Amino acid sequence: MGWNTSLIIVENKDNYSDENKLLRSLGFEHFELAEQTTFEKILNPEKNKIGIGHYNGNLIICDGYVLTNKSIGENKNLNLVDYEKSLVELFPKSEIITVSCVSSVNFHGYSLIQDGEKIRIKFIDSEMKQEYGNRFEEENVIYDRAYAKDGELFWIDENNEDETYTEDQLLEDFTFKIAKRRLKVQIDTVESDNLFENTVFNVFQLDATLKKPKKNKTQSQKVNWKKYVLLALLMILVKIIFRFIYK
Repeated sequence: MGWNTSLIIVENKDNYSDENKLLRSLGFEHFELAEQTTFEKILNPEKNKIGIGHYNGNLIICDGYVLTNKSIGENKNLNLVDYEKSLVELFPKSEIITVSCVSSVNFHGYSLIQDGEKIRIKFIDSEMKQEYGNRFEEENVIYDRAYAKDGELFWIDENNEDETYTEDQLLEDFTFKIAKRRLKVQIDTVESDNLFENTVFNVFQLDATLKKPKKNKTQSQKVNWKKYVLLALLMILVKIIFRFIYK
């Protein structure tokens, strides 16, 4: 199965639930609640949609790469990007994990924020790799299985010793084992069935496809009424002037 998803997983110690305020703080000015759905259906949301749910003491944002692309893939250091700064303001003492993967190009990436500071970020595809900060426990478990050859890391297939994988090919291992750090279940295994099938996510339609607000008819009528009155007065004034001139 090919995986395409991006998730922001926030430790939610105080059961924060004001999703409208959260979206505004992340930079979305115009949005509306479109529907409720499951994690399975919002894991890779449609364009201009974003999903928010709660699971195992975490707030989960399925953003469709709208936010995560700014922090994973574009960020070249451990500095917080704007949306991360907003999250840290709302959750100053929380752990925040971001994961992203695109199977078609063997891309995966992730970052870890603790106590308001980004301490780790890595992203890799078939042609490049960037990483900053020290590896953490969940990564080390995966890296410990690797061996180095000609400056590149390889992993032996557990079911076939003659087959090996490069780091970019292990996108599911890295993405979902790191997400498990907070979720406590691994997304690509049966232990995540409850998350996929029984966890409700609110789906918000973002401003790019929202209907434009209707004009206030009363206000429009008032403006037209004043315009016509002014025109009428002007015509009366012109008639009076002509009468005096040609009298």
